[in-house]
Amino acid sequence: MMIIANPIYDTTFKLLLQNDKVAKFLVGTILNCKVLTLEPAIQEYVKIDEKTQKPSLFRKDFAATIEPEKEGKRRVIIEIQKAKVLGDVFRFKDYLGDEYKKSKLPIISIYILGFNLSVNSPAFMSRPDCWDLMSNEKLDVNDAFVAQLTHSAYFVQTLRIKPSFNTRLEKLLSLFEQRNFIGDDETTKRYPFKTDENEISEIKEALGILQYVAADEKLRQELDLENTYLKSVEYIFGEKDRELEETKTKLEDANEEKTKLAKEKAKLAEEKAKLAEEKAKLTEENTKKDTENAKQAEEIAELKRILSELKK
Repeated sequence: MMIIANPIYDTTFKLLLQNDKVAKFLVGTILNCKVLTLEPAIQEYVKIDEKTQKPSLFRKDFAATIEPEKEGKRRVIIEIQKAKVLGDVFRFKDYLGDEYKKSKLPIISIYILGFNLSVNSPAFMSRPDCWDLMSNEKLDVNDAFVAQLTHSAYFVQTLRIKPSFNTRLEKLLSLFEQRNFIGDDETTKRYPFKTDENEISEIKEALGILQYVAADEKLRQELDLENTYLKSVEYIFGEKDRELEETKTKLEDANEEKTKLAKEKAKLAEEKAKLAEEKAKLTEENTKKDTENAKQAEEIAELKRILSELKK
């Protein structure tokens, strides 16, 4: 069984992205499209922890020409972010916001995550759609201005990857599967699938890189240092980040409930106003009937009086 380095670590992940063939395979497989060109747009970014001066999140951008099926060629920015712990993403959020403002091309984000979100899928997509507010119908929009203001996001949850080696996507995900570790540090693992001369060339090239990292003493030392640091970050910030996320979720739920109650209150107020209007109308009708009845009573009384006089 082949021994490879774990690509969830920066040391390994960077080497994969530096290989043009492997990088195109990763992007094209996740986006399910052809990647015609893929050039580093700007330097790679590594979020540095202010206290320890060590990296906590890796990000690399590419300017790309892609060709989605039935859509034609497009120039886009591919933003690849890899984070092993939840807090990494939160601590990099403000920094990324500034970069979004600078981009003149549509942005597509790919997140390689070493932790689980609430979505029960190893790989999924979040793509903003355009809807007609008048008819509530989905619109087929191909407008450069709109595309620049919204962006698609693709997520790979490495902890949810299951052993499978059939489709191109499954073969790519198999590299990131977080199982079969050698030892407790999780920096290297046994690769359970066999490849032959007919295998996808990009997979064989990626496996070659991962094998090299696993065997190189200097790179292994870098992996060990990175693993030690990440464990320290998780120990120091992990619980706090989870508490913050839980608090955020509770606040969002509370705001949603508050909005729901406000809508219900407005609806009740509207129904109350409608009932009050109907009550006023009924009161008016009853008053009118009382007036008519009183008038009829007077007329009957007058007729009785006249009849009484006629009988005399």
